[in-house]
Amino acid sequence: MTFLMIEHNMDVIMSLCDRVWVLAEGKNLADGTPAQIQTNAQLLEAYLGK
Repeated sequence: MTFLMIEHNMDVIMSLCDRVWVLAEGKNLADGTPAQIQTNAQLLEAYLGK
């Protein structure tokens, strides 16, 4: 089953989704499993400034 979910509560996303796509300014910034997304350096820089 595939569905699109737009959510900003990452706990919800990480608990429900097998695969995650992260958009920033309308472009795909990262995609992968929840574990991959949580350790993606580009994503952390864009959203957390790390």
